Amino acid sequence: MSIHYQLKIETGQTLTFDIHDHRSADLVEMSRSSDIPDWVRLEHHQGSICPYDSKDTKYCPAAFELQDLIAQCSDQISYEKVEFSRISDDGNLITQADMQTALFAVIAEKVFSSACKILNTRHWSMDYYSLIMTPENVFYRSLSSYLVRQFLLSSSGRKADFQLNDYESFVDEAVNIFGSLLERLRRVSSKDANNNAIVRLVMIAQLLRISQDKWIDDLKHKAGIYI
Repeated sequence: MSIHYQLKIETGQTLTFDIHDHRSADLVEMSRSSDIPDWVRLEHHQGSICPYDSKDTKYCPAAFELQDLIAQCSDQISYEKVEFSRISDDGNLITQADMQTALFAVIAEKVFSSACKILNTRHWSMDYYSLIMTPENVFYRSLSSYLVRQFLLSSSGRKADFQLNDYESFVDEAVNIFGSLLERLRRVSSKDANNNAIVRLVMIAQLLRISQDKWIDDLKHKAGIYI
């Protein structure tokens, strides 16, 4: 599916980003790429749970996917107002947002579409998309995708985790990877929009863990479980 983002800034500047499905990208071929920034190299603030070895791939697959965005947005300020649109085969979405909120959504979709085999396991939850992602929205999609995954495992005769025993580990993986991406980008951008968008990803991922019980209780009330 073709996905195209457009951010129209009040100054008149327009930023555009295309999302490509690179989940099955050839990492060996990726390693042959030239003129790649140092912050994209695998060993530059490599995450503690990163499954890759620099002997096999030269670059971090998630960071590799963000090169064009970081280059375009290195001088953008978080609070700048933008007209934010997402154009896909399924239709168009458009809203008003600040730069940080818009970049948060674009960065999330880019890294979930990358060749990173930890993050791209979350890719399919992007099919059920909301243009502006609140913490509660991200939690609902994260929990839903986790539980649907367990159902699919169960229906295939494999062990499933409907009690959410491993859900915290599922979230912690994302916290770890996003934290690593933040360290990669800290000194790359001259302004704060890129970094704050990643900070927001880290904070929301952490909220999924901290507020899990409260949000599950809220879902129970909405579903009438306590009635």
